[in-house]
Amino acid sequence: MFRRWSGRSDRRGVAAVEFAVLAPLLFLLIMGAIDVGQYINVAQTVSDASREGARLACQNETTTAADVESSVRDYLNDNYNLSDSALSAAVTITVMDGADNVVTDLTTIPEGDSLKVRVEMEFDDVRWADSIALGDNRTLSTTTMARRE
Repeated sequence: MFRRWSGRSDRRGVAAVEFAVLAPLLFLLIMGAIDVGQYINVAQTVSDASREGARLACQNETTTAADVESSVRDYLNDNYNLSDSALSAAVTITVMDGADNVVTDLTTIPEGDSLKVRVEMEFDDVRWADSIALGDNRTLSTTTMARRE
């Protein structure tokens, strides 16, 4: 008639309930870590593309900003394989002299003067997890300065 208490409680299924409660939080944490990692990776690639453009722009043989822009776009396309229209929409490349004036003809920058190459890229256009709405509309921007040779 009475059940004897054995000192143990019935804990069957507790682990499944705990997992059901914690799994969405764990999943969110993992997806956020992956998104932050990708953001850092894209930021590094944009920085590398800016350096690549500045390296080319400082050479005396390079005469137009269009050559620099083409080199930067090629570098980014090698890393992200976007269509030309998608890459044009996602990336802004600006070549400037030392006084931050936009330059199209690099021969106007004298030898020894500084120049800058700024690359701006929309992170959402290369982001793999579009469904995560954390930090949408982020623009990565890097400016590299070099001296004209």
